[in-house]
Amino acid sequence: MSQQSTVRKFLPLIGAVMVWGGNWPVMKLGLTHMSPLWLAASRFGAAALISVLVLGAMGRLRLPTRQEWPLVAGVALLQMGAFTALALWALQYVAPGRASVIAYATSIWVIPLSALILKERLSAGQWLATALSYAGIGVIVAPAFSPWQSHTVIGLVMLLGASFAWACNIIQLRGNRHVRLGADMIPWQTAIATVPLAALAWMRDGAPVFLAAPDAWPIILYTGPLATALTFIVVLGMTQKMPPVATSIAMLCVPVIGLIVSSVVFHERMSADLALGLALIGASVAASAVASRFKRPMVLRPS
Repeated sequence: MSQQSTVRKFLPLIGAVMVWGGNWPVMKLGLTHMSPLWLAASRFGAAALISVLVLGAMGRLRLPTRQEWPLVAGVALLQMGAFTALALWALQYVAPGRASVIAYATSIWVIPLSALILKERLSAGQWLATALSYAGIGVIVAPAFSPWQSHTVIGLVMLLGASFAWACNIIQLRGNRHVRLGADMIPWQTAIATVPLAALAWMRDGAPVFLAAPDAWPIILYTGPLATALTFIVVLGMTQKMPPVATSIAMLCVPVIGLIVSSVVFHERMSADLALGLALIGASVAASAVASRFKRPMVLRPS
């Protein structure tokens, strides 16, 4: 395969990374108009509506099969609902660039879970990549503990919970590679995610009065149809084509975009700890790339 065709193959993933990177500052802006739960609910509600209209017009709207329902529910409740709700809540206490770095560090969970649950044989290079990503996350979260900043610590715990929820879904999808979720499942995934989020938002925050504010609609349209309906189609497809370790570490490119946009919009400073953390995570990406090219499996248990 030529270099040009290889780049073309990964263009959709590159586009998804850029959209998701920009989505973090956009979500931070959205919190000035609505609560975290309502922002999450409106995001997936808008994505559900748009995807139903588009797929219906194309004649591709269908119900999930019996095999697809568990994976559809997993994506909806873990990758969409839990991840987004926790991440948005954390954005109240953590800057968007730093928050995106932590939330997308799914490799700290995926590699151990791949070994424990999927019984995958991982190379020494992949374990090195995991160790580097752990070190990077440790450097990034350390300032919140000295001196102790309770709200920031709460936000960091929520972000780690968000990354764990996504990692669990990655493992679920990789463990069921015989079932492929296509674009025709997006309406059901986003609709299922919307229901509990909207119910919780209504009970906690009251009616969605923000819908009457014109400034809220560009945020809903960006986070819903663009950063959900389109990018989830791309990422779900890549998740089932690529190894889980490669998928999770590839997603670490999202925070780079988030940091760049956040530095312009919110003047988020690239502090020494954040720069070192990103360097360590970048080293983990490099280690993973090398390991995937020269993979020598390491036996984790007697065969």
